[in-house]
Amino acid sequence: MNDLVVMHMGKPMVSSELVAKKFEKTHRKVMRDIENLHCSDRFKGANYGPCKFTNKMNRTYDGYMMTRDGFSFLCMGFTGEKAGAWKEAYINAFNAMEKTLLKKNDAIEWKQARLQGKETRKQVADTIKDFVEYATSQGSKSAKRYYGNITTMEYKALEMIEKNQKVPKGFRDTLDIMDLSFLNTAEQLARASLKEGMDSGMHYKEIYILAKDRVLSYAKTVTFARIESNKE
Repeated sequence: MNDLVVMHMGKPMVSSELVAKKFEKTHRKVMRDIENLHCSDRFKGANYGPCKFTNKMNRTYDGYMMTRDGFSFLCMGFTGEKAGAWKEAYINAFNAMEKTLLKKNDAIEWKQARLQGKETRKQVADTIKDFVEYATSQGSKSAKRYYGNITTMEYKALEMIEKNQKVPKGFRDTLDIMDLSFLNTAEQLARASLKEGMDSGMHYKEIYILAKDRVLSYAKTVTFARIESNKE
């Protein structure tokens, strides 16, 4: 039944022509019903768009494309068993189309969040490289461990992994949009803390503690949001 609803001007819409056919009415009558609807001009302008149709003889004629609200307003007065069945079919078609669009939009938003996260991660990696050199210059013998330690610290602070859990390969690709956003902010905080500490000449161990404390403080502010999201 998804052929009942089409994308028009970026929105799921139905045509007055097909509505007339399915509800066994003349297109002229459906047009007249739309033009005589007792609704505001604002509602009509938002939910009924004039368009042109072409018949088998290649002649064009006027019609309307209507939104879900426009369809509902028009067809609420259509009665009878067949009309009821087509109302249900159209509602199901709208639901299916909107569900598909929602998935597509979520996918696009996720890709954007992932790309943003990759850019932030690159900046963080550059800063950690400077920090490793900084710590080494202060006598650290295992400064390179900070590459993994800082990332793991962020995951644990945001409760994305358990205390002794090993981070699986491709872990970030499994995160949803919300977690990607939270992780992006945590990494920016950690990066800013490392830069601030190095600029101030702090000891490398104190710098790490500063970054960890700030990430943990941030994580506490988003814990509730993450818990509620995981319940859904």
